[in-house]
Amino acid sequence: MKYLNFILLCLSLLFTSSTFALEQKYHEFVLPVIAAFTDHDKPAIAALIRYPLKRRYPIPDIKDEAEFINRFDEVFDDELIAVIGSSNINTDWDSVGWRGIMLNNGVMWVDTDGKIIAVNAQNTKEQALAKRLIEDDKQSLHSSINNFEKPVLDWKTANYHIRVDDLGDGNYRYAVWGINKKPSDKPDMVLLNGDITFEGSGGNHHYTFKKGRYSYVLQVTIIGCDTSPPGWLEVYKDDERLLSEDVISTH
Repeated sequence: MKYLNFILLCLSLLFTSSTFALEQKYHEFVLPVIAAFTDHDKPAIAALIRYPLKRRYPIPDIKDEAEFINRFDEVFDDELIAVIGSSNINTDWDSVGWRGIMLNNGVMWVDTDGKIIAVNAQNTKEQALAKRLIEDDKQSLHSSINNFEKPVLDWKTANYHIRVDDLGDGNYRYAVWGINKKPSDKPDMVLLNGDITFEGSGGNHHYTFKKGRYSYVLQVTIIGCDTSPPGWLEVYKDDERLLSEDVISTH
């Protein structure tokens, strides 16, 4: 019986180590990232970013290395730097197929070119900046929709200007204008009580708003390929898709 228990324990340990250890072939992509953060080397970190580096709206994306170095403290505080620099390549990093390699269930993502493609944490400095930008944002909107807890999306497609705002407690609101109208104009349509659905640990997700038989779906790309749009709008009548338009600009 003791021998059987020993065999089962060995098998368990073998299974656990092979399941959770990052495959050796991915180490070359992750080790330079860990080293740059261990050394607190801002230029080295900047060179490891794939630009633009997306930030949570209303924070503007970071376009290039020079801007990243200027805004470094918005993205990485001492706590996150320490987490990355002291991370264990075998236990804290996981490969997630085409999405890339993630740290600590998605805090940061690296692709198989060794480039950082997403940082999903938001520190106190970036939160304070977001709060100031939100107040400015409210002043630019029509009075019927300038009441919200935080903005979520501000998109333009070929034909539409679209906003999604969180009114609080996950109550999402959809507002849409024709592309030639201004945010200070009254929206052409406003829908409430939208749902959010997440698609795995990469951060990709979509919002769904309903009006009778019609559904308005906003697909948000967080992890994608170089040619992926930031997202796209889909409109359905029952199960029939009537419209699909890529996002061509974000704010």
